[in-house]
Amino acid sequence: MATCIEKYRSALAKLFPRGKAWENVRRDEIGLLGALAAELCRMDERAKDLLEEIDPRTSTELLEDWEALLGIPDECTMSLTDIEERRSQAGQKLAAQGGMTAEFYEAVAERLGFNAIVTDYKSFRVGTSRVGDPLSNPFDPDKDVFRVGRNRVGESLKTFGWRYTFEVNVEATSVEPFRVGENRVGDPLVLFENPVLECTIAKLKPAHTSTFFTFR
Repeated sequence: MATCIEKYRSALAKLFPRGKAWENVRRDEIGLLGALAAELCRMDERAKDLLEEIDPRTSTELLEDWEALLGIPDECTMSLTDIEERRSQAGQKLAAQGGMTAEFYEAVAERLGFNAIVTDYKSFRVGTSRVGDPLSNPFDPDKDVFRVGRNRVGESLKTFGWRYTFEVNVEATSVEPFRVGENRVGDPLVLFENPVLECTIAKLKPAHTSTFFTFR
């Protein structure tokens, strides 16, 4: 099987002019053809490399450029050193699509390695909500809201909760207990956090919404 250089050398030889001056010349032996063929092969291979570089999941030479384009790392993502992890991180961010559903935020958490349960607190809306739906967005749907068909005239509507608010229940990655001599009056006895997910969702959520985290 002919090599890349041999194929280009043969193709270049066919481009030379014809006539008596060339009848006794072995075109495939002209030294210049070998140099030109080698350079064309090099360009051919580099073009194949470019096919790998146009996708951050397979990129090597342009991976830093992809990260700069995607804003990686940012305040929510750590700086990675393993190239496979960097490729995966860049690919996920490039392919990420927005959303406003609980399923979207649960998928975001899953991509980051967390199992989150998102609860969207919705207000009762005539024409959208139905009999049995809560009139407010509750902390405890079984106790905190008035339900048509279950509650009676004179009972409190129990309007707890907020509009445009959702809860994210997820495992904590940081647990900091209150330490005498370090903490002060007013500090929580235990501070639970998941900084990566909290920061990521804060960047993705619509500006008019609020979110709070509960930890397990």
